[in-house]
Amino acid sequence: MPSVPDNHDAHDYAESVRERLQEFGEAALFSMYALACKAGVSPDMMGCIEQ
Repeated sequence: MPSVPDNHDAHDYAESVRERLQEFGEAALFSMYALACKAGVSPDMMGCIEQ
């Protein structure tokens, strides 16, 4: 059974994903809505990820 990452690792991973999404959105000049659609999540979820 795979090990579960500790909270620090999970936080670092989430932060890394958030940063990549932000960079992608800025580079491609997507609105939050378009970025959410492209990522396959709701705009509300994208807002949560971004925060």
